[in-house]
Amino acid sequence: MNTRFGDGGHGALSAVFSIAKNFALTPEQGAKTIVYLASSPEVANVSGEYFIKCARATPTKNAQDDNAARRLWEETARLARLEKTGI
Repeated sequence: MNTRFGDGGHGALSAVFSIAKNFALTPEQGAKTIVYLASSPEVANVSGEYFIKCARATPTKNAQDDNAARRLWEETARLARLEKTGI
């Protein structure tokens, strides 16, 4: 997403952000799918699906990895000092 994130940086990372923004979606383009999902009657009863550019899509194999999701949750909870929730 081409936002102002990284605009105040310096050095190599700032250069990478600057180049990447040339290929990124505008904030308006990035919000289009979220607005569509929140307001369109076409998807009013759809739940648990994955969408890209207002269309249903299949998540990558990595995105469907339950063990990776569990590890991510556990590490996030640890860093945020949350109690275990038993997922």
